[in-house]
Amino acid sequence: MDKIEIEKRSYEILKNLYGNNAKFRAGQLEAITATLTKKRTLVVQKTGWGKSLVYFLSTKILREQGHGVTLIVSPLLVLMENQSQAASKLNLRCDMLNYMTNDRHDEIIQILKNGQLDVIFITPETLFKPKIQAALKEIKIGLFVIDEAHCISTW
Repeated sequence: MDKIEIEKRSYEILKNLYGNNAKFRAGQLEAITATLTKKRTLVVQKTGWGKSLVYFLSTKILREQGHGVTLIVSPLLVLMENQSQAASKLNLRCDMLNYMTNDRHDEIIQILKNGQLDVIFITPETLFKPKIQAALKEIKIGLFVIDEAHCISTW
């Protein structure tokens, strides 16, 4: 997709989600366009600005084009829950890999390998488990996001 197609599709999705009068906040469309034109994108904004809309909308478009799952590294379990609910409004299929889902890790990994998720939220400590690292080699990742980076003290 070129920049014009990205902007057109982004507005279509935004208006379907929030109504015909919906508009992007300053910088959101630029961040989406940069992400979808394969530029490394750093978005630093205050809480509530809509960073998650940037990567969820980008994910929606990438998945429509057949790209892999969006892997979102986040240290905050409550935020994962809230974001999962927000992503579902865009009909994105989500799950989580963290200590709360330890008993489901094998199942979630298989679902990821089968390409049946659009978004996977993962905590930093789970991301670096040997079993997860090995599985990532077999999973098609379309977008890699580090959310709430200020909360991550060591990697």
